[in-house]
Amino acid sequence: MPPPESGTLSRVPHVTITGDGDPVVVDLPAGSTLFEAGARVSAGIDTACVGKGTCGLCRVRIVAGAQSLNPYTDEERKHLGNVYHITKVRLACRSTLSDGDVTIQVVRRKK
Repeated sequence: MPPPESGTLSRVPHVTITGDGDPVVVDLPAGSTLFEAGARVSAGIDTACVGKGTCGLCRVRIVAGAQSLNPYTDEERKHLGNVYHITKVRLACRSTLSDGDVTIQVVRRKK
């Protein structure tokens, strides 16, 4: 992303988290993960490895703004398979923001 022109402010991406209650909006700098967004507002994203990409539990459905995230990673393919185009589910800890807004839904584990 090029630096902002003199006299303008760089835009901070918004992550909207939907789920059980009202949607919550979190502002995070580019380069942050969706896991960090969820942690900031205690969204209840499941985890056992606390964002290291080893447990595969921090699943979120990308509702909007997929183009504002990094490409699907090898860790995601390992835990989720190669069906993102069908499910729109990614690992929050491996989904990094660029400069656009994203809307996600937390995927709860079945108990």
